[in-house]
Amino acid sequence: MSKSDKLLYLECYSGISGDMTVGALLDLGAREEILRRELAKLPVAGYELKVGRAKKCGIDACDFDVILQDESSHGEHTHGHHHHGEHTHGDFHTHHHEHRTYGDISRMLQESCLEEPVLEMAKRIFRVVAEAEAKVHRMPLEEVHFHEVGAVDSIVDIVAAAVCLHDLGISRVAVSVLHEGTGTTWCQHGRIPVPAPAVLEMMARYELPVKITENEGEMITPTGAAIAAALRTEVALPEQFVVKKIGMGAGKKEFAQANILRAMILETKESSGQEGSKEGRKEDTPKESVWVLETNVDDCTGEQLGYTIEQLMNAGALDAGCFPVGMKKNRPGYMLQVICREDMRESLENLIFKETTSIGLRRYQESRRVLEREFVDADTPWGTAKVKVCSHHGERYYYPEYSSVKEISKKAGISLKAAYDEIQKAAEPGERTEE
Repeated sequence: MSKSDKLLYLECYSGISGDMTVGALLDLGAREEILRRELAKLPVAGYELKVGRAKKCGIDACDFDVILQDESSHGEHTHGHHHHGEHTHGDFHTHHHEHRTYGDISRMLQESCLEEPVLEMAKRIFRVVAEAEAKVHRMPLEEVHFHEVGAVDSIVDIVAAAVCLHDLGISRVAVSVLHEGTGTTWCQHGRIPVPAPAVLEMMARYELPVKITENEGEMITPTGAAIAAALRTEVALPEQFVVKKIGMGAGKKEFAQANILRAMILETKESSGQEGSKEGRKEDTPKESVWVLETNVDDCTGEQLGYTIEQLMNAGALDAGCFPVGMKKNRPGYMLQVICREDMRESLENLIFKETTSIGLRRYQESRRVLEREFVDADTPWGTAKVKVCSHHGERYYYPEYSSVKEISKKAGISLKAAYDEIQKAAEPGERTEE
């Protein structure tokens, strides 16, 4: 099974949080050494990682913990008290948190040396939270202050989830009904209802299916809700599939049921080779439905358009670009084109209207085909580099990741093109294979 055939299924019958997600993905096979290496690139300190095992109702699960210097327990896993972040749930604690704005965190991530796919996914998760908080508190997006989600442990949770997802080569994710508790919980602002307002906003905006249980307290944290919303690409499971791997992530709070998040790698009937193309060969260019957004402008500056494209990509667009066009009255202009998934369409349309002079846009659905792809590590004399390997009709193509090429170029003191060629040569004979 190639990595592009993988469908990740998150079974959230005991809710979802950041640390439970990371634990489940590590249990699936994401490499702890890669996780630690990537997290070391963040400009944050004052914490250490602990990866262990825990039993929940007799079920063994991976227990992921971010231990802060001034605390003995990571907040999110206890899975109860919290508004924007996650600390010891159930009782109110006045732990100190460094408050960061969405703009602060965006800049911090952008200035890190994270792999590009990891960076984009982490930014998308944070944006999902920020948009919800902006709506709840009625304030501009860039001014949204994160409390617990702006704290070190929650930043680590979100980036760790993106790292593990990338290391597993996952691009397709399905999420079950999210089970939530009842009652109230504490946050920085006081006692609030469950689900927390930001969580409820994410449920509504991204149409996340929810079931309210009889459990007392919070089961879905804002970080967990944001991960579910940002990662989900499939609205339903395939009719038939084979479970290839199972990972268990442990929560800290005790419920009547096992407080775990189950993550499963599924192989669909088509990808397992039971069905193929008319020639009897498996289709190696998976298809997916996307939305195309287009608008023509002739009174928008290059700076505005460049900034808008950057913001669109940060917000979760699959692609964005500008093309010169001739407009009415013989005026030269540009067509701004954006490709996105359906769950991002409305927010990206709003961003276009906010940042450009557009007063209307076109939108239509298209089917796109993407080559099978996986990421492998290439060992060079100057360090490890990430390489994207694409396959089509039996041929394999090797494309070093730009962030790795840039890093090797600086370390080796060679040109970008020379670094690209060195990484490509290192990848071709020694690519990593699936088990």
